[in-house]
Amino acid sequence: MLFTLALLTASRQLAEAKPARENVHKPDTDCAGCHTADRASLQGNPAAAPHQVVPDVEQRCTTCHDEGPSHRTGLPPRSPIPDSLPLADGGLITCATCHFMHGEQNPFGDFVRLDNSRGGLCLTCHKLEELQ
Repeated sequence: MLFTLALLTASRQLAEAKPARENVHKPDTDCAGCHTADRASLQGNPAAAPHQVVPDVEQRCTTCHDEGPSHRTGLPPRSPIPDSLPLADGGLITCATCHFMHGEQNPFGDFVRLDNSRGGLCLTCHKLEELQ
């Protein structure tokens, strides 16, 4: 629980420390900023969209967001993860594995795909002792 609270506090502090920039997470943003396909192709096959990302998508995320204290990206998961946490091509964890990217509404805040109020998102892939 302390880990989760510290993580949320640190994430909010990092977000507040960055200067305001255009919100690239809006659904009407230019898709080429992060995807290798155009809007029509992405909308025509939404299931493929998470896999059609530019090779340096993680660097693009960190132009506005620090990677943060919680997780390295660009690596494969150590254990199987649910389909609700999409992996990029090559089975790699990216920011989009745990976070929605297009401003989707969710009841959890911080664009997280699963409830993390008690560490549930983190515990989907990690054992509690790894996080303490």
